[in-house]
Amino acid sequence: MVSWSDSESTEGSAAQYISSDDSPVKIPATIDEPSFESLADDLNVICEHGNPGRKYVAFEGISTGRRFIACATESVANCGLVQWVDEHCPEHLQNAIHKLWLMYEHSQHDNRMACLEHSSTVHNLTQQKKELQETYEKLVEDVNNLLDYKDSQPEVNQKNDAENISVSVESSMTKDAEIKKLKVVVDQLKQIHIAHATVIRNLKFNHLKEKEKLSSDKRTLEICYADLKKEKDDLKKEKDKLDCCIAELMKVKEKLTMENSTLASCIVELKTTGDSNKRKLHQIKAICDED
Repeated sequence: MVSWSDSESTEGSAAQYISSDDSPVKIPATIDEPSFESLADDLNVICEHGNPGRKYVAFEGISTGRRFIACATESVANCGLVQWVDEHCPEHLQNAIHKLWLMYEHSQHDNRMACLEHSSTVHNLTQQKKELQETYEKLVEDVNNLLDYKDSQPEVNQKNDAENISVSVESSMTKDAEIKKLKVVVDQLKQIHIAHATVIRNLKFNHLKEKEKLSSDKRTLEICYADLKKEKDDLKKEKDKLDCCIAELMKVKEKLTMENSTLASCIVELKTTGDSNKRKLHQIKAICDED
């Protein structure tokens, strides 16, 4: 069963060491990738042995397609270095990969169960064939013994001999009929065995087709992942631009707020001056009226 736990992975570029105890460390299953292989001299990743790690591409669970660096020592002395180069896939892509692996495991389980069922059927048919063969051989032996016995008996009574011969012939005919039936059954068993062999070949062919389909789906997911990563980078750039625009707008807002405060102060002063001038006009008018 493929493990879906990704607890061994690390966030970012931090390295993680898994204790090997007295047994080799099990790193994730990998797949050959010519563009990312050999030692990681260019990435400056050193394991506990003081040697550069080796580049791998994971082919297991939701980490399928992720690149990582692991200890290059393939023995009990493996220090357990696992450093991921790529970040986690988006959640929807992880769900899709998880579903593909479940479909693959379900197919593998069905194929194993079908092979076990066919193996059991073939075993039972083989046992039946063996039993029929033994019965056939026993019947042939009984007929031969009977004929040998008749040949060794003295001709004392012709009548009894004739009756015994008649009974022997009838018994032989009966056994011949049974032998013919057994031969028919054996032929049928052979045909069933051939049919089962054909079914097994068809199952293997279907398994290969499913494997090719999974490979094609994996390539499609890798393309989708690349597109999503590109979209993510584009969105990040747009977000940075929006952050810059927002910062500029905030500066403009603060400037407008200050100008608004200045205008409000000016309006209050003008209003105060207007009220003062209005009182003065009233006083001048009152003086003029008195004159």
